[in-house]
Amino acid sequence: MKDLVILKKENCWKRIGVWGQETPRCPELKRVIHCRNCEVFTQAGRNLLERELPEEYKDEWTQILVEKKEEEFPGTLSAVIFRIQGELLALPARLFAEIIDPSLVHSVPHRKNQVLLGVTNVHGEIQLCVSLQRLLGLEEEAPGKDEGRKRYKRMMVVNKDGEKWVFPVDEIHGIYQVRPERFQNVPVTVAKAKSTFTRGIFKWDDKYVAFLDDELLLYTLSRSIQ
Repeated sequence: MKDLVILKKENCWKRIGVWGQETPRCPELKRVIHCRNCEVFTQAGRNLLERELPEEYKDEWTQILVEKKEEEFPGTLSAVIFRIQGELLALPARLFAEIIDPSLVHSVPHRKNQVLLGVTNVHGEIQLCVSLQRLLGLEEEAPGKDEGRKRYKRMMVVNKDGEKWVFPVDEIHGIYQVRPERFQNVPVTVAKAKSTFTRGIFKWDDKYVAFLDDELLLYTLSRSIQ
């Protein structure tokens, strides 16, 4: 057990475990088969869940939650607005489990699906990481176009009926109330892939935001990895 404690401090699963490249491989793999079955990996996950939240994480969410909200009206939707490349997007706030710092994504062998980036470790649990950029067909911004723009890359974790997905974003703007009458039809100029998943657009901060169809989006993600 002393040896296991030492390995734990060095994140052995990332070096000599199933997600690592170093040799020799962990001798415990013969017994547990996969790092998920090892007490070291399990304990590390518990430690992540029980640790104190970083101050910057608490400050970020405090700022998001205490921002002045518009007066709520019947039918008003709470939406999280975020940015991927040059596009502002939104999803219902009820879907979001948490926001995490960017973490290492491990590719899945023998998978050629461009939407599935791989798997990532979220508090000791392995979750699927996907690319909304590829799913929506969003183009890469031209080099230098975003100069001067602050970039706060994050990963967003959504949870729908116990099914979790993780996807990277370039910036998060927070939770906002959107009144139904503010929605506009999707312009015909919007790229086909993006328009397919967009329920409507609304104006925010003098910019247009695409409100995504979460049912269709998550259904498509589920189908894409089968």
